[in-house]
Amino acid sequence: MKLKKEISLFFRRRRKVKQLEDKLKNIQPKQLLEIDRTPIVFNSSDKPKVSIIIPFYNQEIYTWNCLQYLHKNLTNNYSFEIILIDDNSSEKYDFTNVSGVSIIKNETNLGFLKNINKGINASKGEYIYLLNNDTEVYENFLDELFYVFENHKNVGAVGSMLLNPDQTLQEAGSVFMKDFTIHQIVRNRKPFYPEVNYIRKVDYCSGCSLLFKKHKDNGEINLFDEQFAPAYFEETDLCFDLKYNQNKNVFYTPFSKVLHFNGITYNDKSKQNQESNNRKEILFKTNQKKFYDKWNKQIKSIQAECVEDRILEINNNKSIVFINDTVPEFDRDSGSNRLKEIMNVFVEKGYNVTFVSKDIFIWQAYLEVYQRMGINIFYEHLQYKDYKYFISKYCINTDYVWIYGPNSFKNYYEKIKPLFSNSKFIYDMVDIHHLRFKRASEINKEDKSSFKNYLAYKKIELEAAKVSDYTITISDEEKEFMKAYCNEEQLITISNIHYPKVKQDKINSFNLRSDILFIGSTHHPNVDAIYFLYNNIMPVVWNTYPKMKVNIIGNVNTVVKDISDERFIFHGFVSDIEPLFNNSKLMVAPLLIGAGVKGKIGQAFEYYLPVVTTTIGAEGMFLKDGENVLVADEANSFAETILELYTNNAIWKKLSDNSENSLNPFSIERIKETINTNF
Repeated sequence: MKLKKEISLFFRRRRKVKQLEDKLKNIQPKQLLEIDRTPIVFNSSDKPKVSIIIPFYNQEIYTWNCLQYLHKNLTNNYSFEIILIDDNSSEKYDFTNVSGVSIIKNETNLGFLKNINKGINASKGEYIYLLNNDTEVYENFLDELFYVFENHKNVGAVGSMLLNPDQTLQEAGSVFMKDFTIHQIVRNRKPFYPEVNYIRKVDYCSGCSLLFKKHKDNGEINLFDEQFAPAYFEETDLCFDLKYNQNKNVFYTPFSKVLHFNGITYNDKSKQNQESNNRKEILFKTNQKKFYDKWNKQIKSIQAECVEDRILEINNNKSIVFINDTVPEFDRDSGSNRLKEIMNVFVEKGYNVTFVSKDIFIWQAYLEVYQRMGINIFYEHLQYKDYKYFISKYCINTDYVWIYGPNSFKNYYEKIKPLFSNSKFIYDMVDIHHLRFKRASEINKEDKSSFKNYLAYKKIELEAAKVSDYTITISDEEKEFMKAYCNEEQLITISNIHYPKVKQDKINSFNLRSDILFIGSTHHPNVDAIYFLYNNIMPVVWNTYPKMKVNIIGNVNTVVKDISDERFIFHGFVSDIEPLFNNSKLMVAPLLIGAGVKGKIGQAFEYYLPVVTTTIGAEGMFLKDGENVLVADEANSFAETILELYTNNAIWKKLSDNSENSLNPFSIERIKETINTNF
């Protein structure tokens, strides 16, 4: 059966990847044949956030085409000005139908570099965006460059993914090797490959689509070094100055896409001859030597001999690979959100972070979230090679391998262990599964499946803890439990991550709220809690408040099919949970079985919503009955506690006011401290 499934997945991968490849093969290279002079009006600003500088020399058709795509895809999210710089073109041109642009005409031909510097000096924007005239910008091209500045740390410059006219990959950032050779990150790659589809640090990006600040932190203007005039190595030098003198990072983002008709700018047809090419080759070599002489110390520090090693080196030779059965759906369950936040901590620590899960594809939800964070997230993209090939090519020098949960350990460990001979393994228990199933079997002696799962998961979890270098528990209670099976030095507690999602002074008051709330997935303890709530607790509550509703968030409705009471409302997945949290009077978590930290309770605290739960529910949460939460275990006492909290404003306000303190053990700062101490 297992072999049959593997064969089926193999052919599924072949079919889906072939669709991507065929789509790329069927694209015909675009050619510009005539000028479309439809009037263009740009909404330029006198006080621009960004100055868009477009140099040109002849080739009017390309400049018109560039402006048309610019007009189509510029948003009003960032105020702008557009500066066209005519480098003393020998051919006539007519841009009278274009308004909202400034045209600077040079008296003599200055060459690309001095042309750009002239534009920068004349600009009024806080940012400079360099754009070749032989380009077509795609939707949100500029917003995506600003996204990196606004969401990543210490950004100096950001470059786009460059595509050829046939939509093949032209550039995805560039890096230097130990031997001073330059490698554009495109070799044998296609634009849908995962390794070119995440935001990452590089040595430099092409100046044909590059965003950076006009001024340095010290107030000086970021200009090209004119020793490289007329062209070659000028943007490389700028990026090195940003990186090594200004201590900024240079980023590449695939979410800003620009088509580049490479070879058009400053290449008048009359000059396409051997003599011209020879001059360019001499100029390239001359500037290459100038660049090497200027940055000799920094270049000599580079030890990488391949692109993958250089990307690792740029990240201070720190790397970690996360392994899980699925892509974490962070807005659907607290465990997935915890994993997302942990990965983000490692990104912020400067690690090169990779996430691997087999049998996922480029169009799957949630991938982009992690790619935007700066995570190289694997998806199937080769017809005949799977995730193990990807690991062997991009991840074998990683420091740590983080396996999330017992199922992932069972499915991946034996397969990937030989690929990570020098890596340390981290087993993230998430919660102690076998403990949860043991508790379930003890409550219901007839539940043979729970006892069977208890034995199976105990074997997996203890084996995982035995072979791993580190074992991550989700609470100190579970850490104590695991001391019977692990060395204490091996155990690290990293709990759920929670923080306030709203401002306390903006939430609804006690008198403006009604009904109660439950949130949960198809996880067995949640299903059990739903039936306990419906069959045993709510009948007592409904004796006093017969119209009280229970709003249930989460996909638990996909397995609970036999409750049809109109007061029990199954909302399913809710993308925006704030209204339900803000209008409900309290959260209930009547958990009789389970283990670990209960994310639903942490979520309630994030919205200052008081909670009634059980001893099992409060476990690992550092809670005190009557201070942070109300605790009851029997059905009648649980119902009475609901009624008390539902009607007592003073108790409600006390619990609500203590919500923020209840989150302190689960703060991102606490998690960062733990990770910084141990990794």
